[in-house]
Amino acid sequence: MASQSSSERPPASVRIRRAIARGFGAEERPVQAQEVWGREAMSRIVRALPPVERAYATIRFSIMRPKILSVLDLLLPEEGRILDIGCGFGLFAAYFAQTQPARQIVGVDPDARRTAMATRTFARLGLEGHEFIAADARGVEVQGPFDAIYTLDVMHHIPKDDQLSLLRHLHDLLAPRGVLVIKDITTEPWFGMKFTELLDRVMVGFEEPLCYRHHTEWGSILRDLGFHVRVVRVPDVLPYPHVVIAATKKD
Repeated sequence: MASQSSSERPPASVRIRRAIARGFGAEERPVQAQEVWGREAMSRIVRALPPVERAYATIRFSIMRPKILSVLDLLLPEEGRILDIGCGFGLFAAYFAQTQPARQIVGVDPDARRTAMATRTFARLGLEGHEFIAADARGVEVQGPFDAIYTLDVMHHIPKDDQLSLLRHLHDLLAPRGVLVIKDITTEPWFGMKFTELLDRVMVGFEEPLCYRHHTEWGSILRDLGFHVRVVRVPDVLPYPHVVIAATKKD
């Protein structure tokens, strides 16, 4: 394998930090349930945000609880290049960057204001070696390959006719045996989906199309695209019908 050119290598400070994380991470952070440690990561993110975004982050973290984020964290690789689709202002990217410092996260969102805030938030948290791009995830601005890609509660906000083309593009961006992690809302039970839809409408209004799919339908689509698929339902005290899908790209 050809060696990486100096222009492609991350800065020395980033390489040193990754080496320390790999070599001494177990000593620096006691071995404990990821859900427990993740609460502190959430608190640090909230404190780094301006007041309005802080309130929004508190709401989002009340929905994407440590239990769910811990499941997602275990599905993502401990290191490597990871693409965050619909990153917003970097809430979940900051979480995953803290839990495994050897990850290199590239966040993509069409809102330039949000990606600029994500960059500032990462700077306040001292997280280096990550990048945020204001662009459509299907655009040429995003260059693969990636070791993993994740999209959290984004797919049902994409028009039905565009969902398949996006997933096909994400498949192409993944390295062989790379993993695509999707957290979304399934369509059963019916009242849970309607509860979620009502809250979505409060946030986005009634003009934006919403397209929820049953998790078995997502599984069929992903298998047809060339993925091995695993699905888990994540129960919640609120009636959100959370579903997590881990799709591994075939060799």
